[in-house]
Amino acid sequence: MNNTLRTNPQQERAIATINNILEASKRVLLSEGYEKFTTNRVAAASGFNIGTIYRYFPDKETIIIRLYQKRQDDALLLLTSLLTSDIKWNGVDEFFGYLLKKYIANHSDEDHAIAVELTKAAVMNQHIKALEKTHDERILAALYEAVTEYFKLALDRRLVQFFLELGMQLALMVSMKPEEKRSYTAEQAITTMVAAVQIHCLPLPAN
Repeated sequence: MNNTLRTNPQQERAIATINNILEASKRVLLSEGYEKFTTNRVAAASGFNIGTIYRYFPDKETIIIRLYQKRQDDALLLLTSLLTSDIKWNGVDEFFGYLLKKYIANHSDEDHAIAVELTKAAVMNQHIKALEKTHDERILAALYEAVTEYFKLALDRRLVQFFLELGMQLALMVSMKPEEKRSYTAEQAITTMVAAVQIHCLPLPAN
């Protein structure tokens, strides 16, 4: 499988076509799921003929990979914007709680549903697994650098990775709740995140 675009999207019209194909692909993922995702369904949803789809994407997996890359790029952009903002945190516990709160708030129901389908794809696609590994390493590096520089803490890198993975699991739990229960669950998830960081990073009070 070739995971690159067949046509280099230099022209504005080509870029618009690719974006329309990707938006249609998201609709197909949401309505049909990854298991029933096909280029024919993408063509029908986008209004383009199958030849146009294949002009830019050699197969359905290339579309999935492009969607996965876009999701990763958006996540890294969000993290970068938060880390470079003027916000001041009182402690590393507040820092991780804030990041989780913003991550949850910036992901809609559609974002979470797409994430579930792309996670299915990651299980079966070696290219996506490789992308996921690289992405996780970039996120971890950014978090570790921020903790080291901002709070002057020399945390074990594995502990920062643990906080990252915990946050992702908590965010997933929130996304799986019905809308009427999501706000409460989000509050509890953030509280749990803060408490976990406090246990591992902050000194115990004197007796």
